[in-house]
Amino acid sequence: MSAYTLNKLLREVNRNPQIRERFFKAPEDVLDGFELTSEERQAIIARDIGALYRFGVHGLILRPFTLLQGMPEPDYLRAIRGEA
Repeated sequence: MSAYTLNKLLREVNRNPQIRERFFKAPEDVLDGFELTSEERQAIIARDIGALYRFGVHGLILRPFTLLQGMPEPDYLRAIRGEA
């Protein structure tokens, strides 16, 4: 498991419009370019914000990722606190 790789992947989704578009159309295709465990891949595909946070994704990368998906802040906070 690599928190660095997860952070790098989500940063690319957040900042690069071409990667973002590809990710939201076919996430598996984008994930193939990153060395991730099966658990990490599943958390990203399922948009399991709590798991991504526990895997070490930084809040300054994770929150913009959730904003791209229209997740309200209370839902985000519940997810990272493990309340969701």
